[in-house]
Amino acid sequence: MIRFLLALLLATPLAAQEYVVTDGPLTDGEFYSLVSCAALPGQGCNEPIIRWDPPVITVTFAPIPQNYPVDLAMEMTRALDTTITQINAAAPGLSLRRVSNSQPAHILLYLQAIRAGDAIRGTGYPEMDGIPIGAAQIQVFWDGDQSLTDAAIVFAADIPIDQAGPIMLEELTQAMGLMTDIRNSYYETRSVFSEDSNTVTKLGVQDRAALRFHYPAR
Repeated sequence: MIRFLLALLLATPLAAQEYVVTDGPLTDGEFYSLVSCAALPGQGCNEPIIRWDPPVITVTFAPIPQNYPVDLAMEMTRALDTTITQINAAAPGLSLRRVSNSQPAHILLYLQAIRAGDAIRGTGYPEMDGIPIGAAQIQVFWDGDQSLTDAAIVFAADIPIDQAGPIMLEELTQAMGLMTDIRNSYYETRSVFSEDSNTVTKLGVQDRAALRFHYPAR
């Protein structure tokens, strides 16, 4: 199984950020190529294109520690539901579904009682445990056919409440296989893939186009 690790929102020597620097607005095709395979405008892919093949992708929370902030956990729960709605509306060939915490799921969300800079612990993924976290960190797995098989996202306990929704939206959207951020001031208020902003609460026009390109109607 091929494993890919991307640390978001905090650059560290152990797990560097993945983003592409551009300037000004991109075409829909250029934007999609950037977020799906780290391609510079007009150039080829630098990463494999990975996506989910099952018609229904499930997501749930791992058991939430008692010492995780209750208000933040409630906001994360709300944000998960609104994020699922947004992704499903944008991707006609994908059905993302939340299941109860007792059921197995393709994507596991971990709310950990750790702060930015602390080491992730207890996920069972050796590629994640021990890695310092920023606000959140994502791990995805895929097979030899570049089909995603499972994913895990860890969220820190010191995320500001007003950033919980944007961070959940970014992380879960990237877990669909669109793993590369964009550093470009034009997109700071327009895209969840902006490297330098955690304020976008709704998928932007080109975010939705990228999901549609990645998951066209079956």
